Amino acid sequence: MCPGMPFSLSYFCGVAAAMFVAVGLSMAAVRWFHMCRPYNRNPRYYYPGRPYVIVVFLSSLALLPYVMNPTSPDAWFLARLFFLPFTLFQFTVLEFSYFGGVMEWRKWRAPMLLIGLPLVVCILAADVLALVPGDQIGGISLWLMYALGILITGICVTALLLVLSWAKSFDEDEFSNPADFPVIFARRSMVMVVVNMALCWLGALVGSPVLLAVIMLLLAASQVLFIIAVLHPHRRRPLEEEPEDKPEAEPVRKAPSAQILSAIHTVVVEREAFLDAHLTIQDVADRCGYSRSYIAGLFKSEFGGFFPYVNRLRLQHVEAYQKAHPSATLQEAVLESGFNSRQAYYAVKAKFE
Repeated sequence: MCPGMPFSLSYFCGVAAAMFVAVGLSMAAVRWFHMCRPYNRNPRYYYPGRPYVIVVFLSSLALLPYVMNPTSPDAWFLARLFFLPFTLFQFTVLEFSYFGGVMEWRKWRAPMLLIGLPLVVCILAADVLALVPGDQIGGISLWLMYALGILITGICVTALLLVLSWAKSFDEDEFSNPADFPVIFARRSMVMVVVNMALCWLGALVGSPVLLAVIMLLLAASQVLFIIAVLHPHRRRPLEEEPEDKPEAEPVRKAPSAQILSAIHTVVVEREAFLDAHLTIQDVADRCGYSRSYIAGLFKSEFGGFFPYVNRLRLQHVEAYQKAHPSATLQEAVLESGFNSRQAYYAVKAKFE
């Protein structure tokens, strides 16, 4: 940052940073206090990753030294450090926390904690140095920032590829209906992350305070769009309370494959669990009393996957229902057979033709 930068430009940079911080705090408040009713009855399901979203938006407070003195070289380094490795890390956490929550995959937490703690220490150290008069941060720190940026970019891309793989294979691995994984939202969020990632790298590489100020304003607008996108949940499980007579899961235990297959048949076919439009492998595992990994492995090896097994039963039920109720519409037969829409029925039927 050039100490001799004109006052008008330094004022613009400070105002842009202040707006970014203000928007971040406002979005954190919105995410903390607002959840659409009646989805607020089950925030862990309908709003996965909500605590992480709040923390990410609150972290914009780290830019306050730059807001107060945008002409300081140390504050300028703080701003670039915030938007290159740290913001990219936040994108990664948001992707993992939301879609990892949907997939009930929690292995991301420990690695992200190990990476995040040093990043937080770097940001706090830069904050302290930015408040101390003088140029405390040497030129070597810039190369360290780029190295961290490359590392976190790789991790962020890995997260995006993982979400993409979930979006492609969710119906065959976890869910029984095409609408249970928010595929459209996943793709839109990935596009937003890629665009924001490019903006962060642009601001860090060009080294222009004015350009970074413009990028701050664009990222602030992106935050508003993100909050608007997640205010209404993208998951579609019905809001009805769980039935009181739902059998409790037995302790996880090993058993012969034939015994597990028998339990699956009892739950899914005899008790007609396949009529639940939002049935998942985890639901079947809980009702059978076995590990999800055992159940998923048997579905894959014996039936070609959870999705084919359940939806063949549903397709058969549609035909049987229409024969038993000649006056029933296709829509009625589809909904009575475990599909959550006629579009889902056609999508499943096309896979088996």
